[in-house]
Amino acid sequence: MSSVPKGKREKHDLLATHYLTKLRKEITELAVNDFGYDKERLEKKISRFEEWTNCEDKEEVVARMRAKNESFYADFVEEETRETRKILRKAVAEFETGNSIYPSGEALIEEYKERRLHLDKAVGHLFALKQELQYIADILPGDKNRYDGFAEAIKKEISLVRGVRRAANKFLKEDNEKEDTNKEATGKEEKK
Repeated sequence: MSSVPKGKREKHDLLATHYLTKLRKEITELAVNDFGYDKERLEKKISRFEEWTNCEDKEEVVARMRAKNESFYADFVEEETRETRKILRKAVAEFETGNSIYPSGEALIEEYKERRLHLDKAVGHLFALKQELQYIADILPGDKNRYDGFAEAIKKEISLVRGVRRAANKFLKEDNEKEDTNKEATGKEEKK
């Protein structure tokens, strides 16, 4: 056990990985449950429309609505399941790739830039995921409130990834300190 109280411990790279994995599992579970698509809710809406509308082609409109309910939403859910999984896979891959780069040596600056680029792409994929979930919530009939937790979870994960990215500045700081030490040592030798 650690002697540092939990509230005073620094957040670390594993926390970002842990929450990213957790987010991936939760969104996969949401997709397995058809993103909360509620067929009965849409059927009730169609029935109300049928009850309250007095247009000539009411039966044709209702038939189109039911056909859309049967085919479109099933295809939509399948497509969005593939898309959200793809976005999440890319986010995880970019984060893990970036997080696995430890800048050092002569290529420190290039490795630092590469690390930062991958972490930036991970953040970009997380924003794309947030937007995709918003789109799904807008299109599918169902409980929109179930998406609120995902927005917060994605926001938290973005913050953690940015924290990992910010923590990488230590590599540059260490490099600058080494350069300063070398300059001081070289400067003293030149003065003698």
